[in-house]
Amino acid sequence: MTLSIRAAIFALFMLAALLTVPILIGVYVYRDAHRRGMNAALWTLIAVAAPALIGFIIYLLIRGNDPDLQCPQCAGPVTEQYAVCPHCGAKLCPACPNCSFPVEPEWKVCPKCATPLGGTAMCYTPPLRRQDRTLTKILIAVIAVPVVLVALSVFGFTAIRSSGGSSTLREVTFDEYDREQASETVREAVHDWLDSLEIRSDRAYALRYDYVNELGSGREYYYLFYVPDGGRSPSTSFGTDSGLFGTTLELHLERTGNGGSLYCAETSAEDPPNPRVVLGGKRIRCETQVVDYNPTLFFIEPDYAHAEPGTAELPERLSVVKIVGNANEGVVEAADPAASAASENAGVAEIADEDLMLKILSVIDSGERVPMEQIPDYDFKDGFEIIVENQIQESLIMHPDMVRHLVFMDGGICYLIDGRVTNTAYGSSYRIMDKDFYTLLEELF
Repeated sequence: MTLSIRAAIFALFMLAALLTVPILIGVYVYRDAHRRGMNAALWTLIAVAAPALIGFIIYLLIRGNDPDLQCPQCAGPVTEQYAVCPHCGAKLCPACPNCSFPVEPEWKVCPKCATPLGGTAMCYTPPLRRQDRTLTKILIAVIAVPVVLVALSVFGFTAIRSSGGSSTLREVTFDEYDREQASETVREAVHDWLDSLEIRSDRAYALRYDYVNELGSGREYYYLFYVPDGGRSPSTSFGTDSGLFGTTLELHLERTGNGGSLYCAETSAEDPPNPRVVLGGKRIRCETQVVDYNPTLFFIEPDYAHAEPGTAELPERLSVVKIVGNANEGVVEAADPAASAASENAGVAEIADEDLMLKILSVIDSGERVPMEQIPDYDFKDGFEIIVENQIQESLIMHPDMVRHLVFMDGGICYLIDGRVTNTAYGSSYRIMDKDFYTLLEELF
């Protein structure tokens, strides 16, 4: 759904909410004035057209209370002047036994015919006052609707202006998935899931894994889709879309009849996106199951500080670049550690030993993060750049599966600028490292 369509829908919704109170008041005033024998059309126009509810308030003050009374026996409308109900004859107030003139219970003599009233039985049932629940509801609406409109205005503006998070999609065959899925446990779990499905051509199926990346963009969501009739689609559309009712993860495919593919999807958002699968131009139901493992082929960098040798999934390549001097004599910004490319390097050491690779990654993740207010003001000249490639892509200098860290000494303290921190709202990108870590990197050259 495009931004203009969402804005139009929100505008129509706001207009409908704005018209709610005038419509309620108009209907109520017309019916109430008609029942009271007043000019219903005129009073309705006054109540609705007058600004700031002035017309409605005037009507409530002028209309009187008589039609609010009803006969206790037949519920017909009566007034305070009625001695008996004109509809059923029920006695509504005490009356003189001689002339039937309405009297008060404490009177001793009838003021019309002078008949003594003392000791005379006066059996009657006073009229009941009708509860006007409709008016109560309208008054509640008068108060609640403006409050709701203000809240919706704030929320709607934010929702309309927001955009979906970044997302990536990759299609693989079953054979490709089995070859590239490094975890045998995950591979078996995915096959068990596929075997348990009651497959239908008008359905889509998905596994979802929720991941909180404190070093990157925040909350990330990994989906593995299986669309039995949408494999090898010649036309594929994929992305996230944020609106009034949350974020939607949209996958548009052509109907091919091919059921031999899986779709790996990765996206970032504040809340779990709602999958919306469209097959051949028609939306189909997507049955989603939340799991506690990453079912996709996308790499999630583990916390190497607590990783055990032989169990952690290591990046495909780790290189250390020794930097000498800075040609630009400038300060390297924390958000852009790749700026060190302008410096001269004294060589590159590619780490092939897995134990050494795990040791370097473990020390990085063990470093204490520096608060934002304690970040050193340092003119970077000498140090090291650690390049971590979770997946090698030789044709690209920079890509999403690559992370660059900078290491330098300042005032006898070893610092590392963590290239994974892309959103400083989750904390500083600076870490304090052990001095031995700097020595370890020096020994590589």
